[in-house]
Amino acid sequence: MSLPLGLCRVCVLATRRPARFIGLSALLALLVLCPDASAQKESPTLKPVPQDAFKKTIVPFFNKYCVECHGKDEPEGEFSLMGLMDEASIYSSHKSWEKVFGMLELGAMPPEDADPKPGDAENDKIVAYLDALVFTVDCNAVRDPGRVTVRRLNRTEYNNTVRDLLGVDFRPADGFPSDDVGYGFDNIGDVLTISPLLLEKYLDAAEAVAEAAIAAPPKPEKRKFSGTQLQRTGSATLSGSGAYGLNSSGSVYKYYRFETPGDYILRARAGGQSAAGEDAKMEVRLDAKVLKVFDVKPPRQSMNVYEIKVHVDSDTKKFEAAFINDYYNPTKGEDRNLAIASLEIEGPLDAPSEDVPDSHKRLVIAHPGKSKEASAALASARKVLEPFIGRAFRRPATKAEVDRFTSLVKIASEQGDGYEEALRVAVSGVLVSPHFLFRIEQDPKPDNPKVQRNLNDYELASRLSYFLWSTMPDDELLALAGQFKLHDDKVLEAQVRRMLADPRSQALVDNFAAQWLNLRSLADVTPDRKQFPTFDEKLQADMRRETEMFFETVMREDRNMLDLLDGKFTFLNKRLAKHYGISGVQGEEFRQVELTGNQRAGVLTHGSILTITSNPTRTSPVKRGKWILENILGTPPPIPPDDVPLLAESQSARPDATLREQLELHREIPGCRACHESLDSIGFGFENFDAVGRWRDREGKNPVDASGVLPSGEEFAGPLELVQVLKKKQGDVSRNIVEKMLTYALGRGLEYYDQCAVDSIVRAHAKAEFRFSALVLQIVKCDPFLKRRGDGE
Repeated sequence: MSLPLGLCRVCVLATRRPARFIGLSALLALLVLCPDASAQKESPTLKPVPQDAFKKTIVPFFNKYCVECHGKDEPEGEFSLMGLMDEASIYSSHKSWEKVFGMLELGAMPPEDADPKPGDAENDKIVAYLDALVFTVDCNAVRDPGRVTVRRLNRTEYNNTVRDLLGVDFRPADGFPSDDVGYGFDNIGDVLTISPLLLEKYLDAAEAVAEAAIAAPPKPEKRKFSGTQLQRTGSATLSGSGAYGLNSSGSVYKYYRFETPGDYILRARAGGQSAAGEDAKMEVRLDAKVLKVFDVKPPRQSMNVYEIKVHVDSDTKKFEAAFINDYYNPTKGEDRNLAIASLEIEGPLDAPSEDVPDSHKRLVIAHPGKSKEASAALASARKVLEPFIGRAFRRPATKAEVDRFTSLVKIASEQGDGYEEALRVAVSGVLVSPHFLFRIEQDPKPDNPKVQRNLNDYELASRLSYFLWSTMPDDELLALAGQFKLHDDKVLEAQVRRMLADPRSQALVDNFAAQWLNLRSLADVTPDRKQFPTFDEKLQADMRRETEMFFETVMREDRNMLDLLDGKFTFLNKRLAKHYGISGVQGEEFRQVELTGNQRAGVLTHGSILTITSNPTRTSPVKRGKWILENILGTPPPIPPDDVPLLAESQSARPDATLREQLELHREIPGCRACHESLDSIGFGFENFDAVGRWRDREGKNPVDASGVLPSGEEFAGPLELVQVLKKKQGDVSRNIVEKMLTYALGRGLEYYDQCAVDSIVRAHAKAEFRFSALVLQIVKCDPFLKRRGDGE
């Protein structure tokens, strides 16, 4: 495999992403980084590999140059080649072979001090053979759809799912630990782990969500009256202990306004002194009506509670407790008396619930009413829980699942909870179930990688909704899944178009675009306030909003996605327009502005992108070039060697030199030129924009030079010409967007066997003039999205 520039092989390795197809990623790097490869348009054709190449060429190469260090006895780096000595291992240990290929292609192995060490021709021959053997995929054979690790909901998905499942208007997951990021996104199954802290957060959130969603009847109000709060008649006398003593007939009472009609409990706390074989009798009255006569047990100092439940209309009434059986016999020393410490009113017990939230009305579709039978409450709970569990689990609930969560209602009821409070317990249980917290796609043979299957309709509904909306499927998707219609091409396409038109597709802006374009990192950027005093949090937010609205317009209007590069419009408010030096924009609200006659076009000239690719005090052509290679062309440069000196050392050598001159000095360092020629050339095309995205014609005392020549030969002068150069690489741009969005849609990194699907999507996307909807439709119709297999290499 002959590579231009010698060091270009280093750049090729850096572009080898998990998804590759017969050296395709090498082509992407060659187009940008290698000058004599610019004319190539298709994947390079590798020379046929001899049938016995593995046995007669690769194995002897390993034995001669590698096994001394990577043999069976304490291999260096804990990496042994002993399990890779037969051709079948290419399939059974594919990850290991990718690592071997990468190290050989980079030239990192065998190391420089190895003896013997293969020559370039011998090494290139092995690299070429391995490229064909390890990464060739026959797209006419059975395709591998890959396998997505069981995925938990990330924080955004959790908040959105709770919102759509229950209608609560708060975001419990905002307090969860941050989600890890893999392949540029925070919805990748392999990195979405669960910590003990997160488990605790799940429990707390489930209780809070259930309490917010279900309105339990208000706790009855309790009003207690004692001492001077009470009025008295007859012999009732307030003692030093705070209780009223009644040594003969008398009473204590309270006039009380019952605001709400309903059932109330009336209580009196009293103690008695018996005489002549009879306890003191206390008559409880409401107005003139006697409600009940209680026998008050001695001793007088030991106060007990006596209560009665009564229905009361809305009115002011006299609540009274009277001593009615006074007895005194001095001869026998017998004296019957009563002491009353307090009166208490509790209620109403059955307060009306007209003001319950919509979430309650939506969820609590059955109620036992006034029935006190446990069976009635459980029957109502089943009617509530069965559809709720089905929606929470994004598939029909099984009888066993409904039984299990209904039993929680039974247990809570037996412990004294009311119907609504018991439902809260069951709902909390559902919200901490793995079937809610995870997107589970159950395979019949999960450990057999040879067993492939189509997703069932409910699994497909979840993939669609979490891809396009970052939330659970809605009723229409679930209904179609229940009718087994989602795999119908016409139905699937109609649903995708419906979902893209729905406001919830804003999730693609907030979660896909914001991560792909690194907009989330804008909040962490801190330009020097002395050099850029107008940059503040409001301007920072405006910059992000501009890019989000631009992407949203491409999506909503189903534009050509290459408009992201050169669209001659943007969205501005007065503050951001002033920052850009654009007149005629007033107010805080954003509006679309045409950029005719302006030096801006597409997202590459947005303040957000220009700021995140700068240093705090100055621009960074290297960062800007690297960002474009990674995020637009999909050809990231390699990680620089550890011994490469920092640019500051070049600055100290010539402190008065321009940034371009300093970087030219840096490129003279061995090992830097090959990659920096491309990084710097692209980055310098945007030097007219300062570190916070303002236009400038001078850098200090020197005029800005934004011209350049890419290693592939294209010349440009200024940002607009460079944008057009980049747009001509539309195949690279489209492929990168396809790979980014497919990664996001699947929730996993792409592998070499995904390239058949990627190639097909890229071709269809180009045929459809790179329309946004065409890309989404092709992704949801590809095998990796519609199918899965068991685990394995």
